[in-house]
Amino acid sequence: MDLLNIVLPVFFVIGLGYGLRLVGFLPEPTNAALSKLVFYVAAPALLFHSISQTPLDQSVNVTLMLIVAGATLVVAFVVYLASVRSAPERRGVLAQGSHRSNMVFVGLPIIFNAYGDVAVATVAVMIAFMVVFYNLLAVLLLTLPHQQASVSDPAVWAGTGLKILKNPLIIGCVAGLLFSAFGIELPTSLDRSLSLVGRTALPLALLTVGAGLDFTQLRAELPAASLTAFIKLIVYPALVYVSLRVGGFSGLELEVPVLVIASPTAVVSYIMAREMDGDARLAGGIIIATTAASLFTILGWLAFFRFA
Repeated sequence: MDLLNIVLPVFFVIGLGYGLRLVGFLPEPTNAALSKLVFYVAAPALLFHSISQTPLDQSVNVTLMLIVAGATLVVAFVVYLASVRSAPERRGVLAQGSHRSNMVFVGLPIIFNAYGDVAVATVAVMIAFMVVFYNLLAVLLLTLPHQQASVSDPAVWAGTGLKILKNPLIIGCVAGLLFSAFGIELPTSLDRSLSLVGRTALPLALLTVGAGLDFTQLRAELPAASLTAFIKLIVYPALVYVSLRVGGFSGLELEVPVLVIASPTAVVSYIMAREMDGDARLAGGIIIATTAASLFTILGWLAFFRFA
């Protein structure tokens, strides 16, 4: 029951968002506006506040980030090579769907429920690093299958680099690191305001995830989406877990990154697939499959940590 009380509230709020969309209370335009509010305001405030209040030696772990990035590369390119017979528009989508985690919208609420504020601070910088890494990797995976879209085209990478620099999550994390490094303290009123805004990120993020679920996208892509979900929710986190254990990590430094990585495939993977000649329907199916299945797999990971 203790583990269920960690996981079920998160998925109940996701279910509430789905129900609100069905009854017309959260139509697509409203949900899009809420998603922007989380992405551009609430989540950056949460990450900034968490990092700025945490000493650098507790929030920055280069070895951990490199290990997670290495495991990500292995999963992405093994899936890419294994799907060599798939159509070009599907190959990159399968590879992206197998590793790109919804760290902010689902991962953060899970670790907050499981471990509290301290866990958010320990993983916030890793999330920022992985946002950059996921974006660069997505460009590579989605352009490689298309001969007409060369990865050597400077315009492709320049556009991606500009998006990364303008990403509000990255800006919030970098600002938090600077405040932490120089020991800058915010006035109490501003600090409390940021804390209040940041705390809206988690429930609003879950509502938007639920309101964006469309199970009709899953029907035609069930076999491919199910296999990708297995890799995304079990194989990928398992590789991260083993790699971190071999690297000497334990406790929160081991469990929190694995839980964040074990979150479902990020919604932004659908947007990138659509914009870069990928199979958007397959991308949508993977998001739905991983979101639905993650209720059970995240519960499984928590149980594993508890009893291992």
